Amino acid sequence: MKKGKRGIVAAVILAAVIAAVPTGLWLWSRAGSGCRITQYSDVTGKQAMFYTIEPEDGGLIVVDGGNVGNEDYVRAVIQEKGGHVDAWFLTHPHPDHIGAFNMLWDELQDEIDVVYTPDIDYLIYRERAYEWDDFQSYETFLIHMSESDKAVLLYTGDELKIKGLRFKVLHACEEYVYENSKDIGNDSGLVVKVTNDQESMLFCADVGVGMTSKIIEDYGEEIGCSYIQMGHHGNGGFSEEFLRLASPKAAFFDAPEWLMNPQEEGRYTTPENRRLMESLGAEVYYYATAPNEVILR
Repeated sequence: MKKGKRGIVAAVILAAVIAAVPTGLWLWSRAGSGCRITQYSDVTGKQAMFYTIEPEDGGLIVVDGGNVGNEDYVRAVIQEKGGHVDAWFLTHPHPDHIGAFNMLWDELQDEIDVVYTPDIDYLIYRERAYEWDDFQSYETFLIHMSESDKAVLLYTGDELKIKGLRFKVLHACEEYVYENSKDIGNDSGLVVKVTNDQESMLFCADVGVGMTSKIIEDYGEEIGCSYIQMGHHGNGGFSEEFLRLASPKAAFFDAPEWLMNPQEEGRYTTPENRRLMESLGAEVYYYATAPNEVILR
């Protein structure tokens, strides 16, 4: 009889505890650790971009990868996370984004399910490319993709669902870019919003301020996010209006120390953008503390 009473008391206490815990928190405790997004530095000491996205239920998504010279680091990260890549996003054709991928493709292609990339007009880009675009990197990438059926081209407005995460393309290489950009290499990039159950992260690649008004016009209500990867490493990138609309709680600058805290005053806008993000209440992360991780709930 006493044992039965203890059982009733325990049940009453448990019910009281459940009632006292906010529903979201209780569900979260059962749901697990959420989606882990990690920012990595580039071992070459240059600005670059390399992220992994690990959905809660398993799998691996890679974003860019960094420069030639970062390939050993990228390989090690992928192998440490199981060796298989469910999707690899290559945001745009610059060597600090596709260089390591180019070096690893022959070795890893059997372990990569799909490669997402913008649809860039080869002839227009070649004609308007600058020397610093390193157009040869893009040609190498195209050769790799011509020998494979794994490349999928993305366009503005496209929506994907990968391993339970929702991906929406807010900007890609459209006619608007050719008509309005003086920097095809950067402005052709993908701006992608990744959303889990409650939170989101906005990847801005290196898309420049000239594309801002178009994105705000088309997707102003969708720019708000929990986390943001700062456009163009935080040096330039999107306008203050855009960043205020985003209003994230953390901002990721894909920048080494020399770019984040430049000795030459006025040469880069990273310090200015850092101050802006901090004024909006955002935590700031960059290569000095990488790898930097957030959990997308």
